[in-house]
Amino acid sequence: MKLIILIVIALAVIVWLQRLKKNLGRDRSASGGSPFAKGGAAGAANELPQAEAMVACAQCGIHFPASEAFADASGAVFCSAEHRRLHSS
Repeated sequence: MKLIILIVIALAVIVWLQRLKKNLGRDRSASGGSPFAKGGAAGAANELPQAEAMVACAQCGIHFPASEAFADASGAVFCSAEHRRLHSS
């Protein structure tokens, strides 16, 4: 019984080490060959996408990305064409 438990534990450790090795290889290939190629954590921070400016709808007040805004002639921004129409009425 002890032998079976030891074999199961040994197999679990082997599988865990193989997965760890595979994950480290995947991380290195994604970063250009070395986990420290771009300066460690400082290099990873440079790869994050930039935050987009948020604006508030002049009709309902909800905040949303500026790229999705509908503007009227006065420069007010809205979350939808419907709110722009309602505000101009």
